[in-house]
Amino acid sequence: MPTTTTRRGFLGLVGASVLVAGCAEKKATSKGTAVAADKLKGLVPTRVPFEIPGLKPDLPGSEFVAPGFLTRPATMVQAVTTKPLTSGKEVTAMTPLWGTVPPGLGDNSYYDAVNERLGGTVRFNISDGNTYGQKVSTLLASGDVPEMIQIPGWEIITIARFTEAANKLFADLSPYLAGDKAKEFPLLANYDTAAWQYGVFGGVLQGIPWQNEPFPFATFVRQDILEKLALEQPKSGDDLVTLGKAITDARKKRWAFGGGMEQELQRAFGAPREWRKKSDGTLEYKYETAEFAASVEFMVKLFEAGQVHPDVVANKDADNKGIFGSGQIVIYRDGLGAWHESLSRFLPDNSAFDMQAVAPYPAKPGGRNIMWRNEPAGMFCFIRKGLGDARTRELLALANWCSGPFGTQEYELVNNGVEGKHYDVEDGKVKQTALGRKEIAPTYMFLSGRPPANSMSQYDGLVQAQHDWQTKAAAILENDPFVGMRVETPSKMAALATPTEDKMNEVFRGKRPLSEWPKIVKEWQDQGGNEAREFYMKVARENGRL
Repeated sequence: MPTTTTRRGFLGLVGASVLVAGCAEKKATSKGTAVAADKLKGLVPTRVPFEIPGLKPDLPGSEFVAPGFLTRPATMVQAVTTKPLTSGKEVTAMTPLWGTVPPGLGDNSYYDAVNERLGGTVRFNISDGNTYGQKVSTLLASGDVPEMIQIPGWEIITIARFTEAANKLFADLSPYLAGDKAKEFPLLANYDTAAWQYGVFGGVLQGIPWQNEPFPFATFVRQDILEKLALEQPKSGDDLVTLGKAITDARKKRWAFGGGMEQELQRAFGAPREWRKKSDGTLEYKYETAEFAASVEFMVKLFEAGQVHPDVVANKDADNKGIFGSGQIVIYRDGLGAWHESLSRFLPDNSAFDMQAVAPYPAKPGGRNIMWRNEPAGMFCFIRKGLGDARTRELLALANWCSGPFGTQEYELVNNGVEGKHYDVEDGKVKQTALGRKEIAPTYMFLSGRPPANSMSQYDGLVQAQHDWQTKAAAILENDPFVGMRVETPSKMAALATPTEDKMNEVFRGKRPLSEWPKIVKEWQDQGGNEAREFYMKVARENGRL
């Protein structure tokens, strides 16, 4: 699962169309909204940091680098002393998963342990993360949503009228959380204010945010395979060409690249994450830049050379994690959360498995190097509207419990299960058991969020490696013109995301000629991109950004 706002493919084109018809057929298309952060303070919790006595990081954090903990704390603090579920009514929740679905209720001692501590039962509907957007869109269109649902931000931006659907289906949380009201839920009040502000849709606080790392993704490599082949990590986009030739051997079922590399190349060539200011004082979108066009051309060459795994060629939403773990691909792009998840998934069966993140690199040696800056929150848990005051408070209490930060008993139980059953502690580090690997998957954590902590010390060297990578990436973070603002994408522009990216993927795969890229950009401009530019320029001018 991703801990950042990475766009794992632009899913949900059919679902988005259904939503337009099902939820908003008689409403005018949203022109987008923008609110400066200071104007959102009245809607969101006042931040009160949750202090854990004696907990000090081994590696210092900063504004953009998470604090690092090289060992597990000897003593965990119980952050919530009462059981949050008191009604006796089962909670229904829908969450994504990028991995194997664990055994269900009645056959899973991890669920039993967490639910006992909660005082009630949470029944999860776990759906494939790779196709999650399609299911969410269909569900929103039907209006039959569970009591709690986690929706990633990269899916939200592809749904043309998401805000209308959200305002119709999900609860307004401000009456329970705005300002000092959040004292009732101190672990929710522990989130950064900027993350909460991203949970506002159409002027209504609705999403419990999953607080982001400031970095959207990284290039990952199978370091063990690179070393066997006597190859080094790439230091530029040009190095990818050399590596592609050296790694790819179809007879051995080994290809250089998996999916998602297009975004890394966009970044490496210097294209903006979204909008950027031109020298003439106007805005241009990423598609319109020469850097983006250069990244498209580069990707075409990788596909033409046969260096991309055939599963990815056939399906842009292929399971990159699985083929990376099996060694069929050596290089791919993913969110930083994939690092520890893959170690957990593949190390038990392959002790040589060594996954490393490549330091951010430019397209050309010595070229300008940037790292895109992530949005403050990337995923959101929503509570169904119309449940009544008591039930809404109960579900917020559940989210509060699930938000226990590193160093709390709640965090330990949600992430690792029961000591002696799902994990053991050796030399101050968590060692997952076979039962833990079978039964534990990201579920309860998706009902909440928490400030980032670099704490997966059970994987040798991971905490230090993550800290080193983040320190390098933080030095080249690039701001866009809208940092510190909550901007909701105009519906027409949101609806263009999937078809435009689909056309781009057809160019990569040779289904459209590279020469069509300017035409694709012109279609984007004419069908809503230029209109969106006017909206964003107006917002930028009104807020002193242009």
